Amino acid sequence: MDSHLTVGELQARWEKALTATRTAASMHPNTYRDLKARAAEIVENPVDINDYFPKVEELVNHLKTMDPGGHGSIFEIFNARISPSSIWQVKLLRMDCKDLLAHLQAFDEWRRKQHHLRMVK
Repeated sequence: MDSHLTVGELQARWEKALTATRTAASMHPNTYRDLKARAAEIVENPVDINDYFPKVEELVNHLKTMDPGGHGSIFEIFNARISPSSIWQVKLLRMDCKDLLAHLQAFDEWRRKQHHLRMVK
C-alpha cells in the first residue's frame, strides 16, 4: 500500500469499496445475511481444530460469491485475508471475523444513511 496517500484519497477508496459492497450485497442478499451469521458464529463460539478448514472454506465461498470478479469491495479484501493460504495461525480467524463484522456494520450504517426516507401523511 502506498504510504503517501492523503486523507481525501483514503476516503475516496473507502467510498469506492462501500459502493462495490452495496452492489454485491444487493445482488446476493441471502448470502450476505448468511456470511454475517457465520462470521458471528465463529466470533461467539469456539472453533474445533477439525472444523477450522470447513468453516474457512464456507466463509471464503460466501466471500467469492459476493464479489467473484474482485471489484474492490469489502468481500474481496477479506477473501484475501481469510483464505486458508493467508491465515497461518488458527487463532487469527476469530480476529479477522471480528474485523469483517466491524466492516460490515460500518457498511450497513453507511447504507442506511444513503437512503433518505420520509414519512408522508
